[in-house]
Amino acid sequence: MGNELVCLEDFQRAAATGLTEAELRQLEAHVVARREERGGHAQWGLLCEQCGLWQLAFREFQLALRDDPNDPVALERLACLYRERGELDRAAQLWQRLTQLQPQRWDAWQQWIETLLEQDALTTAAAAFEQAATHGMGPEPLAALRALVDSHLQQARSSDDDSDHRPEPSIFPTEADCIRFCGLFAGREDVYARQWARGTETGYTPVHEPLTPTVAKNHLLGNYTIGVYPLRLDGTATFFALDLDIDRSALQRARSDPQYAQWLRDTLRKEAPRLVEILNEYGFSALFENSGYKGRHYWVFLEKPETAATLQVLGKCLLQRLHPFISPGFHLEFFPKQSELKGKGLGNLIKLPLGIHRRTGKRSLLLDPHGQVISDPLAYLRNVRRCSTETLYAAIERLKHEVGSRLTEPAATATVPAEPEAATEATEPPQPPMPPIPAPPQWTEGDFVANPEVRHMLDHCPVLAELKRRADEHRHLTYDEQLVLMHTLGHLESGPLAVNYLLEKCVDVGPDKLMKARFRGNPMSCPTIRRKIPHITSRVPCNCDFSFASDRYPSPVVHLVTLSAKEPDAPCEGHEPLPQVAHRLAHLEQRLRELAKEQQSLRDHLVERLRQTPERSVSCPAGSYRLVENEGVEELVFEASTAPHDGNGTPPSATSPESTQEKPDRSELDTSSVGRVDGAVPDPASPQPLPSA
Repeated sequence: MGNELVCLEDFQRAAATGLTEAELRQLEAHVVARREERGGHAQWGLLCEQCGLWQLAFREFQLALRDDPNDPVALERLACLYRERGELDRAAQLWQRLTQLQPQRWDAWQQWIETLLEQDALTTAAAAFEQAATHGMGPEPLAALRALVDSHLQQARSSDDDSDHRPEPSIFPTEADCIRFCGLFAGREDVYARQWARGTETGYTPVHEPLTPTVAKNHLLGNYTIGVYPLRLDGTATFFALDLDIDRSALQRARSDPQYAQWLRDTLRKEAPRLVEILNEYGFSALFENSGYKGRHYWVFLEKPETAATLQVLGKCLLQRLHPFISPGFHLEFFPKQSELKGKGLGNLIKLPLGIHRRTGKRSLLLDPHGQVISDPLAYLRNVRRCSTETLYAAIERLKHEVGSRLTEPAATATVPAEPEAATEATEPPQPPMPPIPAPPQWTEGDFVANPEVRHMLDHCPVLAELKRRADEHRHLTYDEQLVLMHTLGHLESGPLAVNYLLEKCVDVGPDKLMKARFRGNPMSCPTIRRKIPHITSRVPCNCDFSFASDRYPSPVVHLVTLSAKEPDAPCEGHEPLPQVAHRLAHLEQRLRELAKEQQSLRDHLVERLRQTPERSVSCPAGSYRLVENEGVEELVFEASTAPHDGNGTPPSATSPESTQEKPDRSELDTSSVGRVDGAVPDPASPQPLPSA
C-alpha cells in the first residue's frame, strides 16, 4: 500500500493517530468519488465527522438514508446535525422516526421531546412524553422528562397571562392609511416577502411584485403578513431600523428555567424603552414596536433617501454605542445590513409592524416611549416625524467621534485618598487643583493653509484640491477617491491627520477606515490616479509639468521638491508650543474671514441677478432661492428641495449675512432659513488597500 490509503479500514487506522493534510485531501477525494456507490455511507460519514469534514459527513449520512431509510446511525447523526444548524423541524422528524424504530432508546425520546420544546411545540411534546411512558422508559429518565415538559407548560401559561393584560387595538385602515403605510415602509421597488408558518417552522417567500396599498391593507387586516427588503434598486434606503431580540441560547435555557424566562420578559419590558431615549438624544424620533414574537423594533424614517454605505457607517457606530445597554441574553441588529447589493441578492428583510406573526398569532403592536400599547396606531402613523439629512449627518459625526474616543480612551484607575494631615493654625486652606488644559484638535481647517507641505500639495495638484472640495461640500468620497488621498497626502509627515480630517467629514466612512500611521514606500502615480478617478481628472487640469524632477515618476508628491521655505511644524499630539497654536488659530480665523467675504459677495451677486428676473426666483438641485419684499425689506429665502439627492452632494443652506462662519458640511436644511439683503524611479506597486482596525 505504501503511503496510499485505499479502503475504509486504512483511513480509520490513520485517523486514529491523526491524518496529515495530504491524507485529508485524499480522504476527501475518495469520499467524493464513491458518491454513486451503494452501502457504507454511514461509516464513511462517521469517519468524516471524526476528521472534521462536516459537509462531507452531512452528505454521507444523507446518502446512507437514500440506501436505507431506516439506518439508525444516519438517522441519529443527521438529527444531531440538523439540530445544531437550527433546522429543528427536520431534526424532530428524524428523532421521531428513530423512536418508532427503536422505542426502547430513551435517549432518542429525550432528544425528540427537547427538540419539540425548542420549537415551542408544547402540545406535541406532551403527547410524545405520553408515548414514551407507554414504552417502558425507566423511572429516572421519565421523571426528568416530565419535569422538563411541566416547566415549559408553566412558562407558556405565564406568558399567556402576561399577554392577556395587554389589549390589542382594532385596525380598520382607510385607503389613505394604506398609501401612507406604503410610503413609510417603502423598500425594494419590485419585490416584498410574505411570512409563512408550517407548524412551528416559519420563513418568508419573496413575492416579485411592488408593495401596493392593497398589499398593505391585507397585511394590516391580518390576511397575510409581509416584510420588505430595505435596500432599493439604486442602493439607497428610506429608513433604518434596529431589532432587539432574545438570543437562541437564552430561549433554550428559559425553556427549562421558568425563573430565567421571567427575568428575560422583565428585562425586555424595562430596558427596551431605554433605547428609545438614547435614539432621541441623537435626534432620531423612533417608531417603537413590539415585534409580536420575542423582541422590539425601532424604526427611523428619513426625509430623503440615503445611500446604504452611509447607513452602514451609522449602523456600526450605533451598535457600538448601544452595546453597553444590551443585557446578556439579548442581541441587537441594524437594518439595512448590506452596504450594497451584489448579483441577484435581495439583502436581509425585516417584517413590517401591525401584522400578525404567523407563528404566534399575535399582532405586532406600536408602543409609546414608555413601552405602553398605542390604542390608535394608524392615527399615530399619520404624525410620524421623519429624520432630516442634517440630523442624520450630525448624528453620524457625533457617533464617529464618540466611538473613536471610547476606543482610544485609557482605562480609569481607582485611587485611594491619602490620610489627611493634622491641621495647625499656620496651615493655609488648600487650593483647588488647576483644571487640565484641553489638548487642541489635531487638525483644523486652518492647517490646510498653515501646514506648508499640505498647502503646497493642494496648491499645485488640482486633483487633490478637488477631492478636498468634494469632502467639504458633499461629505461623500468614493472608495477610489479615498485611496488617492491616502496614497498621496498620506505619505506626508502630517498627511494622516489631514486625510483623516477629510474622511471624518464623509458620512459613509467609518472610524475603522481612518489612517493609523503615515504611509511608507511609493506614493500613487499620476497615471494610476487618472485610471482610478477619471471622473475627477477629466474635469480639472491634470497635466502637471515635472521637468524639474526628470529622475522621478510623476506623482503629486513630487511637487514637494519645489517647496523651499521651512515653516512651522504641523500639529502634533499633546501640548504643542504656544506660538504654534496661535499660528494655527490665526490661519483659521483668516480663512473664516475670507469665506465670509466670498459668501457675501456671491449672495450680493445672486440678489442683483434675481432683481432682473420677472420671477425673482431660481432653482438648483439643492432647492430654490426667492427674493421677497416684506415691509420694504428685501429678503433672500432658501427653500430646500424635497426630492431625493443622488448621493453626490448635500444641499447647502442660505445662511444669514451676519454669519462669520461657513459650514458647507453642516448646512441647515430648514425651509425657513432667511437672509436679509444689506448692501527616474521605477513605477510604484499597486497601492495597498484601505487600512482597517
